Parts: sequence; structure tokens; C-alpha cells
Amino acid sequence: MAQLDKAAKELEQLVDTTEKRIDRLKSLYEQYFQGIERIQPSMERTALKIVLMDLRKTKIRNTALKFRIHQLVARMNTYENYWSRIARQIEEGTYHRDVFKARYRSKLKEEAQATQPAAETKPVPGRDSKVPAAGKRPAAATGLSDDKVKAIHDAYLLAKRRCKETTKGLTQDAIASSLRKQVPAIIKQYKCKTVEFKVVIKKGKAILKAVPKF
Repeated sequence: MAQLDKAAKELEQLVDTTEKRIDRLKSLYEQYFQGIERIQPSMERTALKIVLMDLRKTKIRNTALKFRIHQLVARMNTYENYWSRIARQIEEGTYHRDVFKARYRSKLKEEAQATQPAAETKPVPGRDSKVPAAGKRPAAATGLSDDKVKAIHDAYLLAKRRCKETTKGLTQDAIASSLRKQVPAIIKQYKCKTVEFKVVIKKGKAILKAVPKF
């Protein structure tokens, strides 16, 4: 009986370790999708699948442990479906790696501006009032911040290269100017609040698609 208790305890420790490894793998994939990690953690993913496969084959009398293992297997399957889908989008050039970071930085900036005292944010006539440079549209007027434009630009160039198309002249400034000119017309046409752009592959070519947001 003592031997059985020892085996059950060792199995429970293995389940605990496997659960922590799944959490760690999830974190590594999130870093990969954000561009922090350069390659997928494929080796750890394969190793975990083998461990889970062995756990499923193990004869277990403890109902609670059996339930935990089934939960871990189901969780891993859910994660794998998601990871495979995002990895495929990255390969096709339709996934914006920097969107999460861009939105996060934008949110922090907005919160910082909102918490500034009125005396600091109120312009002083003749000194603090600024007029935008001619021909340059403020990001606030289009909803396209520099971070968003950079994310679109990077994804667009990656998709162009994967489709073996030329990227000559596709500078960040050129794309920013083109997109920001389109936004007012699209908002007027669709009566939407803002416009987002995403990279898609159509008939073997990378294009930028406008998506009205209501």
C-alpha cells in the first residue's frame, strides 16, 4: 500500500511539473508572437506532447489525478490549435506581430495624458500653440499612430518578400502618407468610427485591406 501511495505521489508531482511546463510554453509562444523570441519553442512543445501521451497511457486509479491529466491534455490541444493558426498567419504575412505592443504603448500614452493637470495640458497663447506642418496629417485625426503604421509596414514588407514581390519605395513614411489620406474618405463612405488596415494575400500578391470599425 505504501508503494502504491509513493507511486501516486510521484505521478502527482509529474502532473504538477507538466502543468508548469505548459504555462511556460504558453508564455514562450506569446513572446514569439510579439516578436520577442525569434523562433518557435518547437522542441519543448514536442517534448510536452510526448509527456502528455505517456500520462494518458498510464493506468490511474486516482480519479482526481485522472481528471487533471484529461484537463491538461484538453488544454494543450486548445493551445496547439491556437499556436498553429497564428504561426500560419505569420507565415502568410497576415499577422501583425507588433499590434499588441503598439496598442499597449498607445494605451499607456493616453492614460498618461488623461492624468496630467489641466494647467499642464492647456496651451499658452502665443507660446505653446502649434500648427501641424503643411501636408502632414496628425495621427489623432486618422487613428493611425506611428506604432500602428510601423506594425503595418513591417507586416506588409514581410508579406511582399514571401510573395517574391519588390519592396522598392515601400518606406514607412510612404505607407503612412498613403493610408492616412485614405482614412477620411473611408470613414465618410462607411460612416464608421475609425479604420484599421491589415495585410492579406490575394491571388499570390500581398495587399493592404482597409477594415472599417463601427
